[in-house]
Amino acid sequence: MSTVVERIGEYAAALQPEDLGAAVTDYAKRILLDSLACGYGGLDSEPARIVRRSVAELDGGAQATLLGTGTKANAQFAALANGVAIRYQDYNDVYFGPAWTAHPSDTIATVLAAAEWSGRSGRDFLLGMVIAYEVQMRFSDLPVAQNLWHRGWHHTAACSYAAAAGAGRMLGLDARQIGHAVALSGARSNTFSEIRHGDIPMDKALSAPIVASQAILYALLARQGFTGCGTLLEGPYGFGQAVAGGVDVEPLVPQRGDFRIMKIGLKPYPVEGMTPAMVEAAIALRNEHQLDPGEIESIRILAHEEAVTKPSWDDHKLAPTNKETADHSFYYCVAVGLVAGECTSEQFNDVWLRNPAVAKLMAVTTLEAKPELTALFKQGARPAAVEVTTRRGVFSREVLYPKGDPRNPMNWADVTQKFMKQAEPVLGRTLAQEIVERTNAIEKEADMRAFAARLGGAS
Repeated sequence: MSTVVERIGEYAAALQPEDLGAAVTDYAKRILLDSLACGYGGLDSEPARIVRRSVAELDGGAQATLLGTGTKANAQFAALANGVAIRYQDYNDVYFGPAWTAHPSDTIATVLAAAEWSGRSGRDFLLGMVIAYEVQMRFSDLPVAQNLWHRGWHHTAACSYAAAAGAGRMLGLDARQIGHAVALSGARSNTFSEIRHGDIPMDKALSAPIVASQAILYALLARQGFTGCGTLLEGPYGFGQAVAGGVDVEPLVPQRGDFRIMKIGLKPYPVEGMTPAMVEAAIALRNEHQLDPGEIESIRILAHEEAVTKPSWDDHKLAPTNKETADHSFYYCVAVGLVAGECTSEQFNDVWLRNPAVAKLMAVTTLEAKPELTALFKQGARPAAVEVTTRRGVFSREVLYPKGDPRNPMNWADVTQKFMKQAEPVLGRTLAQEIVERTNAIEKEADMRAFAARLGGAS
């Protein structure tokens, strides 16, 4: 019997655009537009600017477009730079499985760069994107007893396998070669959970894009005949044993027709994936009861057990001092929702991080797990509740399926609004609207090089 990486390669090589169907195609396009929104919104962030400067020092090619800059870099570096911009705000998609959280859009920049460089069609690119999603989400769905980041392994590692499968397909690898690319990429991409513990550094924006972008190199090596470890996933010293605690890794092979991408959630707020329900509840309470921050005596956040015990929740999140830590702070995000009545990228700047009203509310906030919410979380939901005590009384709001959840999805109008707000300051209204329309019809793009040029701002 062939090995797991070999069968992942067979899946990636065999899937065809017509296999996707209308629902998967539509949702993949919405996710793409959402991810591009995140990329333009994060373009001027310090991590994104540092990476672009570093890429310019190292680069020697012009194979793929850098978002919003009108310039190009070699495919791997373009994937890295665009990936950091997409990831920076923590505004991109999310999924929670028993083994790992996933932000599969972390691989989109890599698949896009490979597709542009290879002159693939829009249909081809969308297929490569879905392949990457399907591979990554199988890692999240492994039936482990406890999320792997409690064992010290961060979900970034799954991007290495997924990006290799998607980029490998874009670069014209056959099934055997894709299997080797997946093995080469996965063998050297494990990431420690410590990167999200305590004060979170800029590395939050880098960890997934660097792993994903390197898959282009591994795909090129495999295309030239370079071989990887065939038993990397199921072998006695491989992923299944060393990282995943002995779990059966057979479920890592996607099955045609079973599209997990439909379980992906999008975010209406630039916060970590467990937080949108809390923010939505806080804003709803403020609006419904005309709450004045000054009258709030205490705040009680109710969540699921994983929110309370996860490695990225610690004392540093109780009063964050930088953007990366703040968007992972339940206390900060809820307080912002109650004070500002919104939660946008603006609320994570230095002025808001020093806001005394926000600080006062964080100081009177508590967090606890609620068994009913834990049960829902284990079924794939992202629920939370917020209870606010004032002199007027106690007000509470529970949100089981926040906006953006597959059961309460962001439609095309929602995603378009998000994109325009993020992209229009970079591209101007006319070009931003054109990209919305072309993304919605991306399967009609004959050559992704033309589409990518517009993403870069070229006329």
